[in-house]
Parts: sequence; structure tokens; C-alpha cells
Amino acid sequence: MSSAFMRFCTSIIDDAGLTDPIPERAMRIGSAGDHLRIETSGGSLLAERLVVASNPHRRQIPSWVVPLLGCAGPTINHAADIDLRSLSDLSGQRVVIVGGGLSAGHLAVGACARGAAVHLVARRPLMIRSFDTDPGWLGPKHLRAFDATESPTQRLAQASAARGGGTMPDWMVNRLHELAAEGRLCIRAGVPIATADTVNGHYELTLADNTTITGDLLWLATGTIPDLRSLRALSPVLPDIATVDGYPVPDRDLRIGRHPVHVMGRLATLELGPAAGNLWGARMAARRITRAITGVDFEAVLAGPGSGRGRFSRR
Repeated sequence: MSSAFMRFCTSIIDDAGLTDPIPERAMRIGSAGDHLRIETSGGSLLAERLVVASNPHRRQIPSWVVPLLGCAGPTINHAADIDLRSLSDLSGQRVVIVGGGLSAGHLAVGACARGAAVHLVARRPLMIRSFDTDPGWLGPKHLRAFDATESPTQRLAQASAARGGGTMPDWMVNRLHELAAEGRLCIRAGVPIATADTVNGHYELTLADNTTITGDLLWLATGTIPDLRSLRALSPVLPDIATVDGYPVPDRDLRIGRHPVHVMGRLATLELGPAAGNLWGARMAARRITRAITGVDFEAVLAGPGSGRGRFSRR
């Protein structure tokens, strides 16, 4: 998160007069009449509404990795577990990074900067894209057809197709090619990994073209999939919530099931579309949830009559 964005968030919190967050973990969330009882690591809360904004998810693990899990050998790390700030020196280490998205790019640049010999392996050619989704998904161009689709399964298919796989902005791809030209990075894009094994304390990956790559560290930048079921605290109410492959099926107010639970972020994909997880999605979700709670559409009120804003409000 950039310092400018952090300052923006801080100003919003200050303007709204929000209290400090409760530094406790939700352990169990159950029904309490019209409310929810939230058992935390430090006590209990009674809530009229609950908004799940923590991005519960499951990690995407390639099939060729599965035989390596639980076996003796070097540690396999997912991008979510890697903090480059804690890795000051990787000199002499051979690092294999799997993935074609921005996270993979950042890991590759960071590993090179710390002296590692790096291989970046992606199952398809590196794809350049400035945005996670086409800007047409931020308005009626694509969303009218999405809204007209009643089947949650079909909506998920549309959203998944729109997002596609991992992509990078042009500046990252340019930086990777610079590192490759300097001999500090080897890029193998467009050739999937077929099999993997451990040999003498290191990894040996065989690609689809029968070439092999050897590494001491294996980092998976293979992404995550939203999954409400991974939020174990919600287990008591999950049977009352419809899901499609882990994505909850919310109503127009982003409420899920009969309990006063709302979702935002990528969990709102089946209602807001493939851009639900970005800043536009956060704003849309906040607008809908706030309107459901207060009965007031604050954006429309602030815009005023004749402003032209809110013509495509997706109410």
C-alpha cells in the first residue's frame, strides 16, 4: 500500500470518526434472534449487522505440486506467505517462481535484487494489461448483460472469463525483460510444468517441452480463489447461505442468506461482477450496504439533483 493511499484511508477514517479496530480474532459467528453473536478470542459481541470484508479464500495449488506436499525436502512457499523484507540475502540460492501475474513479477524482481538466480515459469506467455478487468465492467457496457443473467453459475463463468489468468502492467514486464537481458533472470513463459520432484535436496521441474529447471526454493504465485467456507467462524450459519464454488450468492444489498450478513470485495463477485475486488467494487459495495442499513443513498444525496451521477446506479 502506497503512503499516499494510506494517507487517504486515514483521512476517511478520521472524517467518519471510526473507533479503533478490535484486535481480536472472530472464533464463532452464530445466530442470536435478529442479531448475530460473535465469539472472539477476547470475549463476545452482539451485532445487528456483519460485513465480511476480510477476503476469505483458498489458495490455487497446481496439480503437479500435490505429490510434493508433505514430502521431505525444501519448503514450498505460496506468495501469500513470502515477505521479501525478511529476506535480506539470497545469494547462491536458485529460486523458481511459478505464475504470470503481478505478484510473480514482484517476487522475481525482489529475489533478483537479493542476489538469487531466478527462474520465472508461467504456463502461458506474459500478458500485459493495465487493469485487472476491462473498464467496461465498471459500468453498463458489460454489466447490463451480467445483471440480466439470472443463473449464479453463469454469472461466475462470465466473471471468471473477464478476469482471466494473471496479468502484469507493461512497466513490470519491461523490468523483467531488463533483468533477463542482464542474465539475472530466466523467463520460461508459455510452457506449463508437467511434473516435479525432489532430487538431492532441491526441486527438479520438468516442463511440457521436456526441459528441466532446478531450484533450491519454490515460490508459488498461482493466486487465490474467494471461498466463504474458508472463514471457519461462519460455520454455524453457512448451511443457510447459498454458494457457487465457494462464492456466496448475495442479494442486491449484498446480504447473504437469512442472517444479517453482508459481503464485499471478491465475495461480492456474483452481484457486482469481476471488478468487485478492486476500489470500484469497494465503493459500490459500501454504497449498497450503507443504503440497506440506513435507507439513504448517500452518493445520490451528495451528488444532488441534475448532477448526472448515479444514472447507472445498479440498484
